[in-house]
Amino acid sequence: MDSTRSMLLALARHAEEARLRWNAERAAVRARGETLARTEAYAYHVQANLCLITAIGAANLPANFRIYDITLSRDPLAAAEQLRQVAVAYDHSGPIEAAHEAARLAYKTALAEPVTGQEQQYIDLLAGLPTARRDKIVELAEERARHHQA
Repeated sequence: MDSTRSMLLALARHAEEARLRWNAERAAVRARGETLARTEAYAYHVQANLCLITAIGAANLPANFRIYDITLSRDPLAAAEQLRQVAVAYDHSGPIEAAHEAARLAYKTALAEPVTGQEQQYIDLLAGLPTARRDKIVELAEERARHHQA
């Protein structure tokens, strides 16, 4: 395989891994019942796609450029999508959200005990805070929980 093909496949793999990481993070946020927001994983996902699209445009692919018996489109967006599908076809890990759905449901079931009166007071208090402040409190609580477990 020539260097252009291997470079494009590597970039497509990075773009797909970034998308899967972003989806895994979204699934984890939903499992915790939190509000989805754009994060570093999302930014990395976008950046990986832009790198792939830029590389396709800069490579100035000939009209019959093929990878694994697929003729890539000359349109960078269409070619990027074709490459991502090729990368997925050779990576059998599958969609992260589907693979982790059972774990997400088990997580919710394990924490499905009724909320106590004190917990409800905390919920009401947190709900009344501005979003950025609430996120900071949750982040600190998660950090302390990680240190407490270690």
